[in-house]
Amino acid sequence: GLGDVYKRQGCVFMNLSLQQDWSINFNHIAVQRQHRQVLTDIDVHLTDKDFILLTGHNGSGKSTLLRIIAGLLKPDHAQIMYSGHIKSWPQAKNFLRQHICYLHQHPYLFQGSVFDNIAYGLHQKKISRQALNARVKQALEAISLEHLADRDSRELSGGEKQRVAIARSWIIAPRLILLDEPFANMDKASRFQCYQLINQLKNDNIGVIVTSHDPQQGELEFNQHIHLYQGKMSHKTI
Repeated sequence: GLGDVYKRQGCVFMNLSLQQDWSINFNHIAVQRQHRQVLTDIDVHLTDKDFILLTGHNGSGKSTLLRIIAGLLKPDHAQIMYSGHIKSWPQAKNFLRQHICYLHQHPYLFQGSVFDNIAYGLHQKKISRQALNARVKQALEAISLEHLADRDSRELSGGEKQRVAIARSWIIAPRLILLDEPFANMDKASRFQCYQLINQLKNDNIGVIVTSHDPQQGELEFNQHIHLYQGKMSHKTI
C-alpha cells in the first residue's frame, strides 16, 4: 500500500495500520438554501474503517453533505465531535481539511505532468527527493499509469484524470477520501480500474465515501449504504 512512511509537520507517520483508530461525529447537520431545506437533522458517525455508498437523486444533498464533512462548506447548524470534545466550526474546519480529501466528479488537475500532480501533496512535507520519487513511482504503479508519468495532465482521458486525482489524495495518507460521482462519464474499462483502486484504499486503512445516483456498484466492497431523500438520511442494507 501507500501508507508506509509519511512526514507531516516534522512527525513521521509509519504504516497507517499502526496509527490509532480515527473517528468523528457530526450531529444535527442542517443546511437551508433559498428557503429550501437541503439537509435536515443529519447524524453521521465516520471512521477510517468505513466504506460507504451514499445515494440519492440529483439535488438530494449528497455533494453538500460531502463538502461539509471535508470542511469546505459551513453548515447552518452542526455539532462536531472528535477526540472526545465538541468543536466549533473554525476548529473543526482545519481538522477536517487536514484529515479528509474531497474529490469532485470532474477532478481538477494542475498544469504540468502526471508525476508533478501526484507529487504535489508531498512537496508540503519534509521528505527527501529520493523518498518523494519512490512514493510517486509506487502510486503510478498502483493506478497503472507509469507509462504516462511525463504526460501533460490536460491530455488525459476522464478515467485517467480520476485515477490521478485519487492517487494524489492517497499519497498524503488522509483518514477519509470522499468521491463525488467518480464514475460519471467513464467507460467500462476505466470504471473497472477505478473500482480496483478504490477497493485498495480500504486495504490501506483509508475510509471512503462514494456518492452515486446509481446504487448498483457491485464491484465495490461497501460496508454501509446511506440514502438521502428530501433532506433526510436513512440507512439501507448492503
